Amino acid sequence: MKIAKIISFLLLLGMTIGITFGLIEGDFWGDGSVLMGLLWGKLTLVDFYVGITLFSGWVIFRECSWWRSMLWIILLILLGNWTTSLYVFIALIQSRDSWSAFGYGNRRK
Repeated sequence: MKIAKIISFLLLLGMTIGITFGLIEGDFWGDGSVLMGLLWGKLTLVDFYVGITLFSGWVIFRECSWWRSMLWIILLILLGNWTTSLYVFIALIQSRDSWSAFGYGNRRK
């Protein structure tokens, strides 16, 4: 589980650096309009929303609180896989080295 924690932290760090660099150096609206004009840009957006839907299902399953689930899903929609990395990292820490607790969260009881 230690390796999973390290990997999830490194992914979170990488996403943070990448998004920060993109926001500083890129043109969010200009680049985005170019991407959405391309077929692969549209397919990437479909892929993004499929991922959000699948990951949201796991979040809803793990969290017993409806408002916590909705908060995470809103963050997923706004911040993408940065939120996924953060959620997985937190879940790994809270699981106390139990894969069952990681997978089931509060429903493990």
